[in-house]
Amino acid sequence: MLMSFGLISQMAAVFLLVMLFMLLRRHAGRRPYFYAWSNAWLAYSIALLALVARFYVFPVVIGPGFETGVWVKICYFVYQFCKLAFIALLLQGTLLYLKGMSYQFMGVMRWLWALIGAVTLISVVFSPSLHALMFWQGLCNVVVYSFCTVAILNLPAPRRSLGTRTTGIVLAATLVLWLVYLPLLLGEVTPAVHIGLNLARLLAGPNNYLDLTACMLLAFGMVLVLFEDANRELDTAHRELRIAHEQLLRESLLDSMTGAYNRRAFNEGAGLEDARGTYGTLVVLDMDNLKDVNDKYGHKYGDALLQYFASVLRAGLRPSDKLYRLGGDEFLVVMPRALSSIAGPRIQELIATAPSLKLNDNGALIPLRASLGTADFSNADNIEIALHEADRSMYAQKRAARDDHAVPGVLPKPSN
Repeated sequence: MLMSFGLISQMAAVFLLVMLFMLLRRHAGRRPYFYAWSNAWLAYSIALLALVARFYVFPVVIGPGFETGVWVKICYFVYQFCKLAFIALLLQGTLLYLKGMSYQFMGVMRWLWALIGAVTLISVVFSPSLHALMFWQGLCNVVVYSFCTVAILNLPAPRRSLGTRTTGIVLAATLVLWLVYLPLLLGEVTPAVHIGLNLARLLAGPNNYLDLTACMLLAFGMVLVLFEDANRELDTAHRELRIAHEQLLRESLLDSMTGAYNRRAFNEGAGLEDARGTYGTLVVLDMDNLKDVNDKYGHKYGDALLQYFASVLRAGLRPSDKLYRLGGDEFLVVMPRALSSIAGPRIQELIATAPSLKLNDNGALIPLRASLGTADFSNADNIEIALHEADRSMYAQKRAARDDHAVPGVLPKPSN
């Protein structure tokens, strides 16, 4: 009765584990190790089903002659083959988890199935009882559990987790359990060896519940490994998406031609974090000769002039100063902790002393000419007001320059 209840309970629990693993296979993605482990539990369930058929189905269906018929050997063959298949698939899944298909031992796995078939056939033919079968099964268990335990518990530190520790510890405990069973089972193979314990009672009762506990804990560890692996992949995907988002956001706030912040960046406050916490100065600049360059030399050289102008400004600014291209040929410099009485002349000198841009095609020199206006701000609330005042100041300077020079400067003609 104890064996019956233990075996049926173990069968039901393993069947539920198979259902769980089959449901999780859809989410396993590119994780072949979990496919191998789920197949291992399927093989385990078939092995237990063979025992249920051996002890509770065929004796009722076939009758008293069942014990001496070939059906017993068939049930034992299925049981032994599937239990060894469970061990082989457990090993395969572990190897796949360690290094994937590139693992050096993966090439010999196909030969392992032939060995399993041979061991199963020989052990079934020459074993007088189920306990003798379990002895040969136990030898294979000790070898595989030893390897898997050492391999999983010695993973590199970055790969260690609750799931791998749980799986490794349960494998180690199962290994110890089989090391205890093997001397007891040896008496079934070699009658000369006798240990004074009731083997049948031990393996029929407590063994079933120990196996059931080990199975549940091992499956728990395997599922944890899958979830942790999937979570790492999800974290990586989120990190990549965040980086891509930050890159797209950065690109949307930068002027693609000059590398300066654009008008949207200024409106959204990008680069103004330092300025919002202190006083400072705004300098608005408008290039005076960009239209002439575009008309006489083409937009290619107009773009080159814009890039050169931005590079000259950027080279003379402090790390805390921010350069914006507001649109067309109009630029803005935000200078925290600066005064317009100093910042304005400094920017003017920077432009005046900059070398002229030399055109590669014809050697013509294009000077930098720009009008500028400045305005101070005392806090973040009046930056927009200061921008309006600096803009008006810049246009006033531009009008004054036009009034002073009725004949505008003539640009060099392109050479033939």
